Amino acid sequence: MSNITVTRVGVLSIGKLIGTVNLIIGLAVGLITAIAGTISYLTNTTPTVVDGLLASLAIILSAVILYPLVMFAFGWLYGVLVAFIFNVVVGVSGGVDLTVKEESPRRK
Repeated sequence: MSNITVTRVGVLSIGKLIGTVNLIIGLAVGLITAIAGTISYLTNTTPTVVDGLLASLAIILSAVILYPLVMFAFGWLYGVLVAFIFNVVVGVSGGVDLTVKEESPRRK
């Protein structure tokens, strides 16, 4: 085991990471919302077949596309902000000590 000191993290890298995690969560939430919204619309109104299909399509596409994009954007902003604050604090405090275990490369 060896110790390393982290003195800086990549701001954009952390932003992409947290944004991508939020995008995946947003996709799951969007799918659930799309299903619930479509069921709710179809059971609470008496649309014609074309109106029902168009409304269902609009609900599904907006939830599956819009939610993940918004979640990614806010996650990216949050990640950039957290990484920036982390870099400022770590710069003042001298770093964060981590203990890492070195493993030998696996043979195939």
